[in-house]
Amino acid sequence: MPSGDAPPLTVFTPFYKNIEYFDETIVSVLSQSFRDFEYLMINDGDPAVAAAIQARYNDPRIRIINTPTPLGLGGSRNAGLHEARGELIAFIDSDDVCEPGRFEKQEAFLRSHPDHVLVGSALRYIDKESHTIGRRRYPERDDDIKKHMVAMNCIAQPSVMARRTALIEAGGYRPEFPAAEDYDLWLRTARLGKFHNLSEELVAYRIHAAAGKNLLLKPALRDTTRLKIRAIFHYGFRATPRALASIAVHALLLLLPSRAIFWLFRRLIVNRQRV
Repeated sequence: MPSGDAPPLTVFTPFYKNIEYFDETIVSVLSQSFRDFEYLMINDGDPAVAAAIQARYNDPRIRIINTPTPLGLGGSRNAGLHEARGELIAFIDSDDVCEPGRFEKQEAFLRSHPDHVLVGSALRYIDKESHTIGRRRYPERDDDIKKHMVAMNCIAQPSVMARRTALIEAGGYRPEFPAAEDYDLWLRTARLGKFHNLSEELVAYRIHAAAGKNLLLKPALRDTTRLKIRAIFHYGFRATPRALASIAVHALLLLLPSRAIFWLFRRLIVNRQRV
């Protein structure tokens, strides 16, 4: 639980064996212009890896917790929510990169907008060699985000800075949708306050075939489709024509093999970059 001398911000990354690009992630966090934070990591794997990270960086802001038994991604993220000491929590995955100034800009936004519980941003897609292969913009204002929230997940997990208590009040990450637990959390948190996306690309989101986010594309489509239906029938979101069309398209994509889904996803990113 946060204490009186706790930093205002907790930056949080869960990791297991997905550490090929982790050094790039860590450097991007530690070199931010906003420096008053703790960098909390939940290690679901080998404690020796955590010890090596701590020794290599020797930064007092880094705090690593080794789980005694594997928690899985959702469990690790819930552990991070409850172990964080900051009033604000910023997420970044272990293969993604924070762009310079990210925390300063998002912290300033939440400080000046107390009615907002979450702020994300646009993304820059990168490949395994950190080359830019695409870009992704999202609706920015709260009413636009929530208008489109069923048709698409308008909040990118690794770009989020949020009020930690709001995420906990919403129920945190739940095991019911293991491949889309972030989308589920945003849909529930949306009832507690306003959302916003900054127009700047504040995160470089890595796309590579070995990434868990790509290996789980088909399960993510399945869980996302179920969540869209739940959002309409249980969370009070409108069944707009675009939302219904999105559900239909997702259902059709589920008929394809995983490799075909990944190929289409990659082509969409590249085409977006060329526009």
